[in-house]
Amino acid sequence: MQAILKKLVRDLLRLLAKKRLEKIHPKIVGITGSVGKTSAKDAIAAVLERKFIIHKSPGGYNSDLGTLLTILEKPSGYSSIEKWIVIIFQCIVENFQKISPYDMLVMEMGIDYPGGMDEILEVVHPDIMVFLNVKDVHRGEGQFKNREQILEEKSKACYKVPNDGWVILNHDDMFTKQLENKLPAQVIKIGTEEGADLRAMNVNADSEGLHFTLAYEGKEIPVFLKNILGECHVYIALAAIAVGFVSGLPWKTIEAGLADFKMPNGRMVKIEGKNQSTIIDSTYNASPDAMEEALKVLSLFRGRKIAALGSMNELGELAESAHIKIGKMAAEHADLLILVGKYAEDMAEGASRGGMPKSMIHTFRTSTEAGKFLSGMLEKHDVVLAKGSQNEVRMEHLVKLCMRDPALARQLLVRQEPYWLKNI
Repeated sequence: MQAILKKLVRDLLRLLAKKRLEKIHPKIVGITGSVGKTSAKDAIAAVLERKFIIHKSPGGYNSDLGTLLTILEKPSGYSSIEKWIVIIFQCIVENFQKISPYDMLVMEMGIDYPGGMDEILEVVHPDIMVFLNVKDVHRGEGQFKNREQILEEKSKACYKVPNDGWVILNHDDMFTKQLENKLPAQVIKIGTEEGADLRAMNVNADSEGLHFTLAYEGKEIPVFLKNILGECHVYIALAAIAVGFVSGLPWKTIEAGLADFKMPNGRMVKIEGKNQSTIIDSTYNASPDAMEEALKVLSLFRGRKIAALGSMNELGELAESAHIKIGKMAAEHADLLILVGKYAEDMAEGASRGGMPKSMIHTFRTSTEAGKFLSGMLEKHDVVLAKGSQNEVRMEHLVKLCMRDPALARQLLVRQEPYWLKNI
């Protein structure tokens, strides 16, 4: 019965979302990829809103259901049938009312199982599509067997872009690169390697931000993005620049939009910690590639470096080896390890193999236990990287316990809505 009700709710939301898009008829910018979608969406929105009226996906709404709620401008009803009934009733009423129009809809198009993109494309027909990367994520039971399957599913959105539309591809990614000469739409290649239409050269990240030289059409322009941590985020900036250009914006307007951009909560954001320490909050989610990039950022800071790492979900048969590898890398970049969750012992084993003394490795069952331990030992100039997967890990609990001002948690941390706080 529960499954039937869920399907009915989704079918009704899909119908109502189609109706709403027909009324507003915005230009749609879609973003897909294994990592970086939310940050790219916010960067693109920061650029476009300099000229256009835009609507964007809230938070991390990126699934089939998330895209429907984005279009309908409604919150999730989570597991409450009563809340979903109220949401549907509100949407039906609004369908007969005047809707505030907007020029562009900027939305994530994320999927975690075969067929997921087909469901999104039933409603969403992108005019501009950004494809960032293909990584080893969503590899659990019922998900993807390999990266080739991920590419096949996510690329469906790129093939749906019309001839007069644009697809922006990461030229550095060996998977997205395969689409460059296959799509019906016009293609812009972004990246750091030769052959990219928009190329970032001399990329350099430090504890203050991201520096690079933007090269395009024979021009070279210096770019500095304050508080954007990590070289990996250069692709987010390039995607925003590309969308700005194909939308007719001059460089100065794009530059001003990027200057306003801030990373979303839980995505490599600096927060003041206890006793004048610094927290790098990357608690939204985690995958092996993202974890590696985060550890590289930690190494850019001075002071005692503490890696507080939670288990990574949905890795299937790769789970054990991936956690051992991350533990070994953490030993290279951190002075102290705080490890949480199902695969904490695997990361600890990797760290030991990497030469870290066992006295510097601490494992915990929950992020709350780990946070209580860590908060009592923070010192001036300590730098804490906090990162882990979402379900059953929730490293934001550790961050809240280590913040200088926990009262700011609702403003600064991920998953602070009542639903999440009730399901700790």
